[in-house]
Amino acid sequence: MMPQSASSFRSRMDPTEHRISIEQVRVGLYVRLDDWLDHPFLFSSFKIRNDKQLKALRSLGLSDVVYLPDKSDLPPLPPERPDAPAAPVETAPDPEVAAMWRAKRERREQLAKQREAYGRCEKRFTDGMSTVKTLLRNLFSRPRESVQQARVLIGDMVDALLTEKDVLLHLMNAKNADDGAYYHALNVTVLALMLGREAGLSTAEMNALGLGCLLHDMGKERVPSQILMKRTPWSAAERNFYQQHVMYGVEMAAKLPELPPGALEVIARHHEMLDGSGFPARLTEQKIGRLARIAAIANAFDNACNRINPADSLVPAEALSVMFKRDRDKYDKALMQYFIRCLGVYPPGSIVRLNNLAIGLVVNVNPGKLLQPTLLLYDAQVPKEEALLLNLADEPDLSVTATVRPGDLPPEVYDYLSPRSRISYYADAGAPTRPRAA
Repeated sequence: MMPQSASSFRSRMDPTEHRISIEQVRVGLYVRLDDWLDHPFLFSSFKIRNDKQLKALRSLGLSDVVYLPDKSDLPPLPPERPDAPAAPVETAPDPEVAAMWRAKRERREQLAKQREAYGRCEKRFTDGMSTVKTLLRNLFSRPRESVQQARVLIGDMVDALLTEKDVLLHLMNAKNADDGAYYHALNVTVLALMLGREAGLSTAEMNALGLGCLLHDMGKERVPSQILMKRTPWSAAERNFYQQHVMYGVEMAAKLPELPPGALEVIARHHEMLDGSGFPARLTEQKIGRLARIAAIANAFDNACNRINPADSLVPAEALSVMFKRDRDKYDKALMQYFIRCLGVYPPGSIVRLNNLAIGLVVNVNPGKLLQPTLLLYDAQVPKEEALLLNLADEPDLSVTATVRPGDLPPEVYDYLSPRSRISYYADAGAPTRPRAA
């Protein structure tokens, strides 16, 4: 299938839009331009807010533009009379307009670097998934080799996380829905290690946490798949059978070579809650160690975002809000604060609306910038394959005003942004350094 071209986008015009002469354009109008590459503005649809933007628009040599009455502050200027004198033509380039074009070129260069960095992270994620699948499948046929693979994978991740000052948490594309258990194991590991790093764990604690999280659900091997994959509510007997996976995991872990005590604690207590509502032992705060508390947060968040029935899944911003507000007594309050610092207020995978009405998919979180993630931006004038990555940390005039459920998006926006039915994350430890917020 051929990529959709910018010209095919241009052919679409909403009935509420009108074409007006360039001479009718003024500050306060909301306009739409055709091709993102052919103008110096950040967006192809925008409200003209000042004379600088108006001057830049008139410098493009356009005869007309599309005008959106419903989003404009006032009507266009009246059309010029045929006998009206022609407007003077400026021959010298305007410095402000030239600066806008330079900024646009720099943005394109930065966008190329962002895409390259994202591609490197995607490859590390794919390689990591391959390793996780291999070691978990061979865990009991080749236990020593598999545990060693796990140690190397976790060691590399911990070294990268603790070496780099700034680490970006990226939204990844989980390609195979049938590998849900492996994605969950890697997801929980990545999220827990990010949280552990933020909470100041030592290298030894991080390695134990990572090993425990990677293996935390291995007891599910003994739970029938018809229970694990059931989309309707469990019976009491089925729920009890499911909860036994923790004890099965403890028994299985005891047979593996040299797992550290912290990893064993994570396997045994990743479903325990501080208020005593967890399982299997209904432990309370004093009896749950820090590594298990971290694993419980990462595990609960990923389970909320990636339920067996995708229609029941919460979007990441909702999952974080439920954990932080409704279920606040279940989780360590200090660790939840750290978790929000890792995920941001709008975690990757969230759909958000900006103050200029643009819609975007959050693809990563900027360290120290909780309200300023990087977005994959919807723009009907930009082909989907070339969609703009917008870093809100670089755009002081833009901010998130609301989150949007994927099901509430217009079909063309949903198809363009392609919200993930499965939310997967990976940490880019090679992220460019940015100043942390004070």
